[in-house]
Amino acid sequence: MLISRLERLGLGVLTRSCPPELVDRVVGDAGRSEKRRRLLSARFTVYFVLAMCLFPQADYLEVLKLVKTGDKGLRSWSGVNKSSLTRARQRLGWPVMRELFRSVARPLGADGELFRGLRVLALDGILLAVPDSTGNNDAFGKSGSQRSPMGYPQARVVAVAECSSHAVLDAAIGGFKDSERIVSDALDAHAGTGTLLLADRGLWGLARWHRLRDQGTHLLWRIERRKARRVQDVLPDGSYLARIEANKHSKAAGTVKAPPALVRVIEYRVDGQADIVRLITSLTDHEKYPAEELAVLYARRWEIELVFDEIKTHQRGRPVLRSQTPDGVRQEIYAHLIVHHATRDLLEEAARLHRSIAERTSFTRALHVVRRSVISPSGFSPLSPQEGPTPGTLRNRSQSAAPPKIP
Repeated sequence: MLISRLERLGLGVLTRSCPPELVDRVVGDAGRSEKRRRLLSARFTVYFVLAMCLFPQADYLEVLKLVKTGDKGLRSWSGVNKSSLTRARQRLGWPVMRELFRSVARPLGADGELFRGLRVLALDGILLAVPDSTGNNDAFGKSGSQRSPMGYPQARVVAVAECSSHAVLDAAIGGFKDSERIVSDALDAHAGTGTLLLADRGLWGLARWHRLRDQGTHLLWRIERRKARRVQDVLPDGSYLARIEANKHSKAAGTVKAPPALVRVIEYRVDGQADIVRLITSLTDHEKYPAEELAVLYARRWEIELVFDEIKTHQRGRPVLRSQTPDGVRQEIYAHLIVHHATRDLLEEAARLHRSIAERTSFTRALHVVRRSVISPSGFSPLSPQEGPTPGTLRNRSQSAAPPKIP
């Protein structure tokens, strides 16, 4: 029943999630609007890149054929080849896709999925293999040593995701050699008052803690056992308040050491494991936020690993991204994030109509619905009627024309 609702909702899901008016605004704000009418307009290129991520196994021309199947206005197009599509992607640039992702990314979870009034988010990173070109290798780097590099170059993506809906809300891209901690400092969207951010010990940083707290974000962070050892007060539920200070050996030259912070420490042991898990949190009220509930809640941090699996394994469908240049890689990654958010949005909408839970429906099946919506003859229209090719367009591309009006 839920899949049938997905089928009805999924018609033209890319234009549903990224309407032409929004695409045109983002393109204009980025200064990528055309001064003359182009066969491959910036708007069309945006939808082509999204479709390229929906059909990762298809080459450029096959993706174009699939898009043409979904839009009658494109069936008469000719003279487009791989080189022209590549140039169109280069003209568009990657910041357009980043800003489009930021425009569409929003929390999708219902209010009933909050933890004591807080929206639960998770922060973590992932590595994506990219083609072994000179540009990609210089920009992103490989594993191994400088003398003996190994495998493909890898782009590091650090993201914030909503645990309940698996919606990615913000993401930043770095290279293999870049620390997740440093890359994560570029993430500011959707963190603030009313949110609780879960993170692992590899992302810990006292200055980072203060920056997020200054935004109003509450934190639940795993930390090494040697941290936060200065006990200030023991609380009735077994947790305790402690003072945590900057590592005196990690101070970089010319930087100001982060001030100390008072945190609440929760320690517990998982059944069958010898190691003690140590969490610190900004939620110091033990009556409103019991330690046992926070320990159980922290397990939801692993939801972001499921998000990465959806993107990396099921949606991407190939071990290596296709873009040969660093700008193309960044453009492709943000396009994948847009497609994932659109699919998750579709699942959440169908679940609300069916009064069900989106997590109970296969992401892969929903992705198939999105793909079918693109190739449906009536479901996908990246161009307005005014933008379709007219007689003579292919023969005289340099002829000036006023920008098409947004429908």
